[in-house]
Amino acid sequence: MRAVLAPTMLAVIGVVYWLDLQQTIGLRQGALSAGVLGLLGCAGVWEFVQMLRGGGFKVSKRTLLTATALLLASAFVFGWGCIDRELYPLIAATLFVQFPLAVRSLGREDMRHGLEKQGATLLGLISIAWPMYLGMGVALRHLPSVLFVVLVCKGGDIGGYCLGRLFGRHKLIPHISPGKTVEGALGSLLVSIVLAIVLCEPLLLPVVTLSLPVAALVGALLNFTTQTGDLIESLLKRRCNAKDSSRLLPAHGGVLDLIDSLLPSFCVWFVVLVAAT
Repeated sequence: MRAVLAPTMLAVIGVVYWLDLQQTIGLRQGALSAGVLGLLGCAGVWEFVQMLRGGGFKVSKRTLLTATALLLASAFVFGWGCIDRELYPLIAATLFVQFPLAVRSLGREDMRHGLEKQGATLLGLISIAWPMYLGMGVALRHLPSVLFVVLVCKGGDIGGYCLGRLFGRHKLIPHISPGKTVEGALGSLLVSIVLAIVLCEPLLLPVVTLSLPVAALVGALLNFTTQTGDLIESLLKRRCNAKDSSRLLPAHGGVLDLIDSLLPSFCVWFVVLVAAT
């Protein structure tokens, strides 16, 4: 079922990308994809809160969801192309979350759990809302980059899953994710590198120019962040005694299970995109 669901999701992404690229609904190019990423980010943060609360952690649901919604909505307000202004919302959202919670923790009733609540709430903001905001920025800066990142990362996911099922013998990190194998991880890396090399010219030129060695390096780096992001969420689920972030998607889990591997990858690609343009 999972092998069927992943290509189906890629097909949906392709349709959204095509509509956005053609500007068939009258929006600025990149706005539709950015909107989809924003909705996924909000849903991912919601699942994060539910999962942590289910695991017994203190987290400020109202503060985190409000900060996330404001941060992701601000992507449509601030003009993209000036790195200084692009970072303002990240700083503002972080202060919006951290400072009020720090003040509240001074109270007698919140003193015992104040630091834990600050840490858990900031973890959700920085690990989910920040990357999705930067992913929206990638869509609004250079729409084809979003498709490049998704195909390289999710293609590596699918390749690693298939090759791991066929050839996997040695466990990669069994105390976190028992199903992952060294062979699957290496296969995923190889697929991502090949995809990055093949896709860099048709999707990135003329805005972003990558030589063959640099494209291979970018593919390897995106695959590393993809696999690491997936493992980090697996650690979070294991710590919270949750099999999936939710039951929204059959045989796959929730939205956070869907986007976990993209979160650090969007951050890495945003840096590459800014440096290359």
